[in-house]
Amino acid sequence: MSQEGFSVIKGDSSDPHKITYLAEGWEFYPDVEASPDELSDYTSKEIYIGQYFSFSSFHKNHSPYGSGTYRIVLTGKSGSYSLLLPEVFSACNVYVNGELTASAGSLSPYRPLIKDTIVTVPLENRQAEVVVQTANHSHYYSGVTYPPAVGSSEAVSRLISERMIFYGFLCFTSLTLALFSSAVWIGLRHDPRSRENFFLGILALSFSIRICYPFLRLAGVPLIRPLYALEDAMAALGIFCIIRIVSLVCLKRGLLSDRILPGISLGFVALSAAAPMVILPLLPAFAAVYGQLLFWYKLIISLFLFFLVLKHLTGKSSENFPLLAGIGFYALSLCAHMLCLGRYEPARTGWYDEWGIYGLILLFSVRMVIHNIRIVRENIRLNRHLQEEVEHKTASLNSLLEERRQLLLGFAHDLKTPITSITTFTRLVQMEQPDLSDETKQYLDTIRQKAGEMRDRLVLLQEFSYQDTPSDFSVINLTDLIREFYEQNLPDMDVSGIRFLLHISPKEPLFVYGDHIKLISLLQNLVYNAVGFVPAEGKIELFLSLKDNNACIIVRDNGSGIAPENLPHIFEQFFTRRKGGENGGMGLYIAKSITIEHGGNISASSMPDSGTSFTVSLPIFHKTDQI
Repeated sequence: MSQEGFSVIKGDSSDPHKITYLAEGWEFYPDVEASPDELSDYTSKEIYIGQYFSFSSFHKNHSPYGSGTYRIVLTGKSGSYSLLLPEVFSACNVYVNGELTASAGSLSPYRPLIKDTIVTVPLENRQAEVVVQTANHSHYYSGVTYPPAVGSSEAVSRLISERMIFYGFLCFTSLTLALFSSAVWIGLRHDPRSRENFFLGILALSFSIRICYPFLRLAGVPLIRPLYALEDAMAALGIFCIIRIVSLVCLKRGLLSDRILPGISLGFVALSAAAPMVILPLLPAFAAVYGQLLFWYKLIISLFLFFLVLKHLTGKSSENFPLLAGIGFYALSLCAHMLCLGRYEPARTGWYDEWGIYGLILLFSVRMVIHNIRIVRENIRLNRHLQEEVEHKTASLNSLLEERRQLLLGFAHDLKTPITSITTFTRLVQMEQPDLSDETKQYLDTIRQKAGEMRDRLVLLQEFSYQDTPSDFSVINLTDLIREFYEQNLPDMDVSGIRFLLHISPKEPLFVYGDHIKLISLLQNLVYNAVGFVPAEGKIELFLSLKDNNACIIVRDNGSGIAPENLPHIFEQFFTRRKGGENGGMGLYIAKSITIEHGGNISASSMPDSGTSFTVSLPIFHKTDQI
């Protein structure tokens, strides 16, 4: 309860929970900076805290700048109490029982400092007088605008702690949502709908910056104009982001409202940043106009949002329901904030519009999560379908390739017999008809030569098609395989007049993991490739050694060698150095393919007229290796 100049403290100084808010019963002395013993010389006005947000009502030019003194007499049970003065604008002195007990900034010379001030109030003879001198020459708020709180020191400390915890929770959760939204936007920035995530991240970031002010007031940060410019700009930026999200989701592109509203809201961001820093210091009377502009702007925005909610309530999209609920909640909170401004100040939690924008951020986030879950599910469905489609196409392609391979092998096998017959019958004709003319003999030789070329092509076709067959890998004794290959091919080399030599260095057998038939094909391609370039009485050597934990196979000849410009191309498909393209340039290509399939590598070195050396390196198989 209170009366003019008096307020009764409920509870006592030992009550750890009871807080009395001193909203009513204040004497106010406009444009007066007087000590307690000088106030009797001036006329006071009875007010309640929050009735005036500035001194503009007492000035003809509506300037918010000036000074004022507040006085109240507290009554209650005897004891020592704590008095919390939240955010006195913008410099103040606090007197308790006629003595200066606290100050924020300086009244003369003027130095502003907005700070939560706590003073001790001893009730002597059950009464105490509190006088607050204030001055403002820097901001649009003036004097004591929020009701002071009085109670035990424990109760006041708890009040401050609860408020800090509340704003800390809002600040850090909003910052977390901002980071999450930014990450989603970066990941989906090529999706047109990701712009919602971008503006949601900016909205949450601006809100987290805006609601840092309780911590700054408690700490007494001296930057008055920049901090209020930042706070106002972040509040306006939040509205701009809300308008942009609403435009993206609820408005058709190209509408007049879609073009005008974002521009107006962005203009208010610039105005909110410029007013405290530039306009008000030069034109203090603009404070009243600025306040009216913000009031009507926020009221119109809230009504517009209400209209959108009502318009889209008939929609059946469950994805938009959180958005519409958030818009409606924010519009309602914005209206409540404008109507209750000066009549209700939160004690432990936040203002109506702070609740509204935080709820809006949460509901926007719910919508974003629902949308992203749908995207993930759709991607999973598409990937599953794609995988099934790939498996189906792969199976079809493998089947087609296998049919092609079998067809080629069948053709190659079936054509061997007629080609052999052509060769045989041309020889028989030549043997049975010794009196053939030289020209006829030449024709028969040409037929046999072309038939031989066709036979060679068919052999290569069979070998190339055979490479498509699945490999039958097993542990192979490479030492025995090379020795077996050497013994089987030595007679052919002797008939060709070529010395074929074998050199096996390691005494212990070397084992590799591979396909026996394909390794034999690898050796055949390398050795018989050398045969074509080794002269009569030439030499081909086959080496097996252990080098760097790899089996090293070397096929070396003393033939004509390879020109330096051809050496980089010898393993390419269809590249050949033989006259007329004999054998089609497939032998070394197949050798390289087999080597790579076995996890090894192949290389060649050569000098013209000095022979060529092919080196194949295959990994050794150890008993500890996993098959």
